[in-house]
Amino acid sequence: MAEPKQQQEAYLNQPYYGPTVLPAGAESSRASRPTLDGYSLICFFFKIFTTILIVVGIVVLALWLIYQPQSIKVYADTAVLSVFNLSNSGNHSSLTYNLTLTLSFRNPNRKYDTNYERLNADASYSNHLHLSSVALPRFRQNRKSTTLVSTRFEGRAEVPPGDQRVEEAFGRERDEGFFGIRIRMYATLRLKMVVVQSVKFKPDVDCYLRIPSPTNATSLTAGFHSVECDVYNFS
Repeated sequence: MAEPKQQQEAYLNQPYYGPTVLPAGAESSRASRPTLDGYSLICFFFKIFTTILIVVGIVVLALWLIYQPQSIKVYADTAVLSVFNLSNSGNHSSLTYNLTLTLSFRNPNRKYDTNYERLNADASYSNHLHLSSVALPRFRQNRKSTTLVSTRFEGRAEVPPGDQRVEEAFGRERDEGFFGIRIRMYATLRLKMVVVQSVKFKPDVDCYLRIPSPTNATSLTAGFHSVECDVYNFS
């Protein structure tokens, strides 16, 4: 009995230091360890996506400044009036016409393809009488290439009552052997480099043509000479 009592006294006489106490910052550092929840992942990928967009935008802007696009070139290659006649009936006048036209569109750029999304053409005579409008086909051009487009304007245009300018111009130009026809075109196009497309360009094209009269043998022999059209608002 004495031995267990001595062991108990020895155990009670050992020093007691209390429970283990963690350092003050250990628990807080463990609690503050970041965790990737759904919201954090979305923010992370959004930042990456935004950074990529900014880098791509800077690269595209730099390339655009280095390779400034050149304006398109448009030519009227051939123009034939098979019918062009002004008729009078009392106080009423009308102009019957049939015009066949071949245009060439030139893309002079070495770095850009051209995509014509819309192309309309208006024909008028003597700057006073609108003849008709046509929609030209849409097309795509490679770099440094030329595309031919043919179209036809035909019909009858009514001369406004009391307007003598058309009759005076018709009589004068019939004697000269050449009629002046004005073609205006309105285009919507984009430039493309690799996979990057530009904003929309909306240039206006103006062509003034002197076309041989179908009833004048001398002017028909001289023929029609190719004309380079003016291009505006290519920006």
